[in-house]
Amino acid sequence: MSNQLKINNNLSFETAIYANFLLIVSLILPVILIPIINFFGYSEIIEEIAKALVVLFLILKFPTLKLQILGGIVFGFLFGVSENFLYLNQIFQFGNLSIFWQRFLWTVPMHIITILIMVFTATIKKWFLIFGLVGAIILHLLFNAIITNM
Repeated sequence: MSNQLKINNNLSFETAIYANFLLIVSLILPVILIPIINFFGYSEIIEEIAKALVVLFLILKFPTLKLQILGGIVFGFLFGVSENFLYLNQIFQFGNLSIFWQRFLWTVPMHIITILIMVFTATIKKWFLIFGLVGAIILHLLFNAIITNM
């Protein structure tokens, strides 16, 4: 086996490992964050800091920009879906399942966009992630302000 093939196999294996961790984290992270947010408040800041850590320690580990973008999209989608299912109890209390679909149609894309903001800024230089984090927090704050006033 040539050295190039060994390197490619190792990269593929490492990428698969990061992808699996990313899937697990995207589904579990909202479960971890909701009690923290309920205690401290500031959901936008807490969620975006947690997502920035995912960008730094998982998504940027993917070998190509294409995979980093794909990882960001998958993470944002699954994070948003997981968060929505955790809020189902509150939705059932209101007795209106259409709230779930409205929430799904708006919050999932918002989570995808905020994570991609951080991915794109961090791919320029890792420390630019700070700018992406600030942008994501501002977008999330605006989003929550608009949604709560609807």
